[in-house]
Amino acid sequence: MATEQQSLSSGISVGRAEQLLSEFVSIPSVVGDKTTAHLWMTERLKEIGMTVEHYPVEGRTAPFVLGVVEGDGDGPGVLFDAHFDTVHAVPEDWTHNPWKPVVEDGVLYGRGAVDSKGTVVAMLMAAKAVVDSGRPRSGPIYLMSDSDGEDGFRGAALMRDIGIMDRIGTVWSAEATSNAGIEIAYPGISTWKITAIGKTAHPTEPEHGINAVTKMAKLVLAVDEGRLELPKGDSKWFEPRVTINGIRTRPGGGWAIPGRCDAVLSVLSPAGASLAEVREAIDAFLRKIEQEDGEVRFERKILPMGAGRLWLHPGESDPDSRGVKALAAAIEGAGGSPEVRKFNGGWVDSVEMMHPGGGGYDVPTTITFGPGDFELAHTVDEHIPLAEVAQAAEIYATATLDLLT
Repeated sequence: MATEQQSLSSGISVGRAEQLLSEFVSIPSVVGDKTTAHLWMTERLKEIGMTVEHYPVEGRTAPFVLGVVEGDGDGPGVLFDAHFDTVHAVPEDWTHNPWKPVVEDGVLYGRGAVDSKGTVVAMLMAAKAVVDSGRPRSGPIYLMSDSDGEDGFRGAALMRDIGIMDRIGTVWSAEATSNAGIEIAYPGISTWKITAIGKTAHPTEPEHGINAVTKMAKLVLAVDEGRLELPKGDSKWFEPRVTINGIRTRPGGGWAIPGRCDAVLSVLSPAGASLAEVREAIDAFLRKIEQEDGEVRFERKILPMGAGRLWLHPGESDPDSRGVKALAAAIEGAGGSPEVRKFNGGWVDSVEMMHPGGGGYDVPTTITFGPGDFELAHTVDEHIPLAEVAQAAEIYATATLDLLT
């Protein structure tokens, strides 16, 4: 582990990590709010020698930022994928102001320190170190930073239209893995609104109605009992999962037996499962509950995920890919113990860029890796060790040079 005075590589040090991360955290960039974080990112990319472009993101005031520095050949490049937006913070809940970073015993406190400005800073230092090394590079280096990595992932969807994905072999995705996790498997996510349709009646004569809330309770119990059989796909990392995220009764016009009740289901699907298969499984489940009950009728509707998507599709990278091996070797070289595993945080925007490749895996190789404890993301007094940020930069730089030289 590095000390503040110890230089890990050209432009990589704990002192530099503190400077950059303090500047970055000091710029509030709550998702959906106005910010100048994209301007700060642009200046840092230009310092690396990158050509920078901004792309508008639907429903956001801040743009998607993309920088590139070309290589010396036409081989597959490396993409650093990061987001500069954060979740909200209530200053009164924090020990220190979340927008005025404080460093104590080598640890920086502030909103976004873990998710994911600390990793962004590591990426910036790493990319600069690779370029400053002067070593020939077989392909380009890209660094993208979007403004809605916390909710809609619309920025990443733009990468398909920009037309550079066929130039990228490996993606480093910025999320905290304590500089050890090499996370390569991501579930698909779809959200469904289920409506139980009964019959409204006066509450003094419930026998004349069909209580939709009671009927929805039967469905909820059936889901809890595991009776919704979802497609299993072909992933060795994930099993399908479903959670019930909300229930509401529609207004009935006053004191009445409710005739309609909604529930929202979130479905996590392993790689190899399709949205059509999920829909068919839900329909079969609803028809079964209807048949058993004999009175209720259920309707279902998928709730779109934004950016023209009905769902966030699953993706998995080959654990034997060059990118995985290069990162594992770099972690070991820095004194760490790499662990190839699944991503437990739900989904990352770089999965948007994956598509089927050979051997049953998706390409480009997409790996989530970064400094910080993932459990501290979004929490009060979010914090990250600066030495860990500097170490991540060293690991990124080493692995990137391995892939490009």
